[in-house]
Amino acid sequence: METVVIGAGLAGLAAAARLVEAGRSVTVIEARDRIGGRVWTRRDPAISGAIELGPEWLADHGAMHDLVLRSGNATVQSHGEFLVRRDGRWEDIGAHGPASGRLFQELRSLKGDDRSLAAAFAECCSEPAWADARASWISYVQGFHAADPTRLSVRWLLEAEANDEVTESNSRIPEGLDRVVAVLAKELQGRCSIRLETVARELRWRRGEVAIATSAGTLQATSVIVTVPLPILKLPDSAAGLRIIPELPDKRAAFGQIEMGPVMKLAFRFTEPFWKEIQPLRGMLFVQAADQAIPTWWLPSREDDPLLIGWAGGPKAAQLGNATGDALADLALTSLSAALAMPRAAIEKKAVTCLTHDWNRDPFTLGAYTYVAVGGIEAHRILAQPVEQTLFFAGEATCGNGLNATMEGALQSGRRAGDEVVGGSSLESGV
Repeated sequence: METVVIGAGLAGLAAAARLVEAGRSVTVIEARDRIGGRVWTRRDPAISGAIELGPEWLADHGAMHDLVLRSGNATVQSHGEFLVRRDGRWEDIGAHGPASGRLFQELRSLKGDDRSLAAAFAECCSEPAWADARASWISYVQGFHAADPTRLSVRWLLEAEANDEVTESNSRIPEGLDRVVAVLAKELQGRCSIRLETVARELRWRRGEVAIATSAGTLQATSVIVTVPLPILKLPDSAAGLRIIPELPDKRAAFGQIEMGPVMKLAFRFTEPFWKEIQPLRGMLFVQAADQAIPTWWLPSREDDPLLIGWAGGPKAAQLGNATGDALADLALTSLSAALAMPRAAIEKKAVTCLTHDWNRDPFTLGAYTYVAVGGIEAHRILAQPVEQTLFFAGEATCGNGLNATMEGALQSGRRAGDEVVGGSSLESGV
């Protein structure tokens, strides 16, 4: 066979689509028993809209948005207040964090080498007058970027915040993101083999030759596109780790400059959308209690659905440890009680089900999505660089311009890698 694509998430499917369009022979292998990767849509008969246990938000423009339209679905923009309870009053802090504030301008004015967000705060904004702004920023980067402020690159953060593809991601697909994944799969139907429950264990290569040892046997190819989440490459001895032989020292060095942020996401269904009966909450989209285990909650894409989505990112998610099942639901109900300023018992009476997925302990991801550590602003370029026109790499971790951690980035990276395979092969053959 000509090319093997490892991973059937957005990046892998997009790469395979580019290859089959060019008439290439392609096989996609996927460790899970489903396609989609970190896109995982669930449904509940009591809910009119889909429930996304993976990514949910996207911008109303770009390649991902175009793919939504091709699927025959439509995005809906979500509007509303981002509420917090302070001193017994509700306050709208804005849905996109503190990026437009004075502290942001202070960060932009810093000169010299890259540093962590925590170090930057200590350098420019350590006075008590900045305390509220610092707390707002820390809460924001932990939740939105799933990042540790002591590791997060300020240079990358400023780049990400300048990209409206990231900061304007306020649209969703009520019918479900799996409909978009299905469009990619349909483009491959009859043109490409997709082998599920096939875990890539080891990749041995030399120029123009690849042998991929999998849980279902060994595959031979002339090239491979690797689209697995970063920890699968970073931790080759993990349960689903992928070892590359000979090793790639430059990429190994880049691994240390990109971190996989942890996230815990829950979908709580209730007997009714009781929050609509609370006058101050009628305009809310998000509500937050920063000191709680599950600090952030938001409404579903169809606001009449009796559903609230809970979210903990970065250190907050890491602090949840091994909490699962009833223990996790218990923490969530306590957190929601604080966020809504309601007695927990009143909320618990209305709770019906809780859906969640622990991406941090999922052996095929070992985390949610990536952020850039200090000094790593160019690391994605090293990760994305083809090797000897034989090894190619895609996935959100290989994206720059703040597009890592986004579906848009994953989709674009897959197309880019597919084009590299086709273009490189054409050059070698003299076409």
